[in-house]
Amino acid sequence: MLHEKGIGMAAVQTRSGEAERESISDTEIVTEAHESASIPSAGSPRDTARVAVTFGLAALLALSVLVGWLGVQNHDAVRDQNQRAQFLAAGRDGAVNLTTINPDNADAEVTKILESSIGPFHEDFEQRSAGFVETVKRAQSRTEGTVIEAGLESVDGDHADVLVAISVKTWLAGTEAPARLWRMRISVQRVGSREKVSNVQYVP
Repeated sequence: MLHEKGIGMAAVQTRSGEAERESISDTEIVTEAHESASIPSAGSPRDTARVAVTFGLAALLALSVLVGWLGVQNHDAVRDQNQRAQFLAAGRDGAVNLTTINPDNADAEVTKILESSIGPFHEDFEQRSAGFVETVKRAQSRTEGTVIEAGLESVDGDHADVLVAISVKTWLAGTEAPARLWRMRISVQRVGSREKVSNVQYVP
């Protein structure tokens, strides 16, 4: 009987130990599961969202830099285009002013030429202007220039050369002479906010 009781108690103790081990094992599994749930893995939704946000911010920054650069380039292109247009307009106007003279308002037209010119050309024309006006009035000669074609030959900073083809009609004492076609190279210099004629050459 004692032997049987000993075997029974040993069996109870064995089952108790196994139950205790199973309880400890279950506790460890629960603890590990809890820790695994609290620490996100490398491929968790939280990491994916963080990567997406980082990528989005980087893309937005790159786009902002690109837009800014394109804006600067566009501003420079528009400025250069406007400058070239102003050079061309100044060359055309200079050619018309030089070839359009009326004895009735010769003084005003000479003043316009002087105000729109600079440098050696301005100084030379100023010295000759009084005799030029006197000759025009005495001969009652009238000229009228019409630009046929004009284009920029070169641009260098604040300086440009404009080639102009211009048709010039002439009247002497009321008698019209055949129109003549002239080709002129008008050098233009930007002074402040204006473009002025700095030299004139007749091109064969």
